[in-house]
Amino acid sequence: MCEYALVADVGATNARFALVTDMGELHKIAIFPCADYPNLESAMLAYLAQENAQALVRAACIAIAGTVHQPIFKLANNHWQVHKAHVHAALGLEVLWVNDFTAQAWAMSQISPSDLVTIKPGTDVCRGNRLVMGPGTGLGVAGLVAHGDAWLPVMGEGGHVGFAPGNAQHSEILSYMWQQYEHVSAERLLSGSGLMGLYDAVAHVSGQPASLTDVATLVQRAQGATPDPLALQTLSVFCSMLGHCVANAALLYGAVGGVYLTGGILPRIEEFLMASDFALNFTQKGRLNSYLQDIPIYLCKAEQPGLQGAAIALEQTLRS
Repeated sequence: MCEYALVADVGATNARFALVTDMGELHKIAIFPCADYPNLESAMLAYLAQENAQALVRAACIAIAGTVHQPIFKLANNHWQVHKAHVHAALGLEVLWVNDFTAQAWAMSQISPSDLVTIKPGTDVCRGNRLVMGPGTGLGVAGLVAHGDAWLPVMGEGGHVGFAPGNAQHSEILSYMWQQYEHVSAERLLSGSGLMGLYDAVAHVSGQPASLTDVATLVQRAQGATPDPLALQTLSVFCSMLGHCVANAALLYGAVGGVYLTGGILPRIEEFLMASDFALNFTQKGRLNSYLQDIPIYLCKAEQPGLQGAAIALEQTLRS
């Protein structure tokens, strides 16, 4: 009877699960909508029952969009409250918990060049610090630093830092958002959960009526043959703001080894992103322009980097 490790990549919208062999290969990948389950352990047990695999699991790693150092925490963008002890009891073993973007960073440490698209060319510094960042339902941020012969992720909650405007238009949008929120984080604007708020803000500051009601339609209408003007403007502002925000994080992490963009939104707007002011705004940092011009930016097109990163994290932990 084969034994496996269980890995999970849990975001605000979906919980992804897979079984990992001793060779590090992912098997039985399945996606469970978080909205269909009351908590993490119920989704996890449903997956294991579906694969008839609970008795076969010898180790586990859960990468999740939450404050994983706490014994009990709530996900920022869905209804789940995670009790780590309940998950351990349901599985019958201790779990390795990592932040979801820590797992993304682990994955970027072993990413195949064939899974990357160059958004902005540059010259990376060998073994230099890397930045992993991207908008999905939320906005994830992690660092990756060389450690001996390997790489070490640096976790954090960078998506929740205060949004910093890069120009006068961004400042107007921020002023509008402050009327609704005491703290306007980068994630409030640069994520799937924040994109409709950005749409409303752009409509307000530009004096246009807002008629769209969901992100999928906005993204589609912005990229159509005859784009919706407000959707087009919103997605353009999104890319502009993202360029400034990624540059701020690249400066903070000293990401001379390159920037790796992940998450669910950017692969859906790849051509739009490349044609936008994203790369230009990434380099608009005054005295540090030349520093940023040297940094290459890649878009990850791998299908399951979160699961792969969780598998790498578990393998590294078990080996140490």
